[in-house]
Amino acid sequence: MRLRNGEHGYGLVTKTLHWVTVLAVAAQFTVGYLMDDDSGRGRGRGRGEASGHGRGRGGDDDPDLLWVHVALGLTILALALLRVLWRRTALPPWASQLTAGDRRFLHATEVALLTTLFVVPLTGLALVLGDDDLLALHVAAHVAFFAALAAHLTIVLRRRLLPRML
Repeated sequence: MRLRNGEHGYGLVTKTLHWVTVLAVAAQFTVGYLMDDDSGRGRGRGRGEASGHGRGRGGDDDPDLLWVHVALGLTILALALLRVLWRRTALPPWASQLTAGDRRFLHATEVALLTTLFVVPLTGLALVLGDDDLLALHVAAHVAFFAALAAHLTIVLRRRLLPRML
């Protein structure tokens, strides 16, 4: 297996960054949704007296889960930065089965996914630090992530591109 991307397709570095990011994001969402409080409003986000007013400040969130969540967020930020820097070095040619429209669509989903890999953790960190004003952006970024992921997976599966990343 070659380290760098090229005519052969994706190299080991790209594949490793991709799958480590997938695992980190899956773990992050799992931990995030395990974090809960007893306010009845779910995920520590209500505005009542013991509602949480920001992750880790009030409510009954498990402090260990909070720190795992923060560590994963920082890891995802680092991975996102590495991915952007690595992408700038070399991309393999497009798969032959992709139309021009497929290429534009796939590129747009990749940009959206990479953008949310920055926005979700950064707004999450702001929430932990007490800036509840960014909650709507944090939630919207989650929605955008899942929409972009669904679109990305749709074209990857429809055009049988998964083997390129394995």
